[in-house]
Amino acid sequence: MPLFLFQTQALGDLVESIAGAILIDTKLDLDQVWKVFNPLLSPIVTPEKLELPPLRELMQLSDSLGYFVKVKVSHDKKGTMEHVEIRVQLPNERLVREGKGPNKKSAKGDAAFQLLKDLEVCCSLLNVFWT
Repeated sequence: MPLFLFQTQALGDLVESIAGAILIDTKLDLDQVWKVFNPLLSPIVTPEKLELPPLRELMQLSDSLGYFVKVKVSHDKKGTMEHVEIRVQLPNERLVREGKGPNKKSAKGDAAFQLLKDLEVCCSLLNVFWT
């Protein structure tokens, strides 16, 4: 068994044991158990709390709105810096942003973050005109 699976199982057993002990100590009052465990479990990431990386968020948003995205990657002559250009084709205009970073992932994230800001401004302006 891999180490991380063993550690996960051990942690699960520990939590289960503590919950069982609290349940017995409170004379089987499940509400009391939840009062203890709810604050412990609330910091855990849930789908509602999950913050996506900028590129993934941009791709999902663009897909849902029917926008086309094009990513172009290049590097400088020394090979120490990655340059990324991301284009998003909206119905009436094209948004283009560039990102730089030591690797493709950070350069894409930089460009995508800037485009998400641009889209937020564009969408809020469109909402003003539509209402």
